[in-house]
Amino acid sequence: MIVLAIDPGTTTGYCLVNIEEDKANIFNYGYIDVDVSSEYQGDHCIYLMKHIKKLIRKYNVDKICIEDYFFSKKFATGCMCNVAFRTAIHILARRKQIDYTIINVALWKKFVAGTSFPNKEQKKKWGKMAKKMYIKDALYRWYGFEFPEKIISKKSGKYIMFKHDIVDAIAQAVYYCSIICKIPYNNVSMTYL
Repeated sequence: MIVLAIDPGTTTGYCLVNIEEDKANIFNYGYIDVDVSSEYQGDHCIYLMKHIKKLIRKYNVDKICIEDYFFSKKFATGCMCNVAFRTAIHILARRKQIDYTIINVALWKKFVAGTSFPNKEQKKKWGKMAKKMYIKDALYRWYGFEFPEKIISKKSGKYIMFKHDIVDAIAQAVYYCSIICKIPYNNVSMTYL
């Protein structure tokens, strides 16, 4: 069974997982930089759907795992984008007759990192990046997953800073494999690209 885990946003992280019996292997991951140059949010959604459709076709995806909606008084920016992108993915999945599972933000973070938010020491250590880095750190400590500091840009072909939205998609896949599919955590692996 091939599962596509998606962390939607203007930079949408994704990963693909091959699940066989009691083992799971994350065999591909990346990101989609959504073209938001249009004034219409519908165009942004169409762009995202087109790129996710390519992944579904190329890898013959059986199921989709997607992060739930998240709203906060502190972080209200992007909430309409949050809703639109997720709804677009839900519609695409049903059009393709693919089952999808919505996972709770706080639950997957707590499962992977032991807490839903970075602690004071982590905030001090990583600053504004703490929300992403503490998940990356937990994936390294518990699963041995390592991530590069730089990746090659799909647009320019040059090295750019690593897109941490990929890390969130991988963490969501780990949660999905462990909690939904009941795969022991030591049977979840990752093939490095």
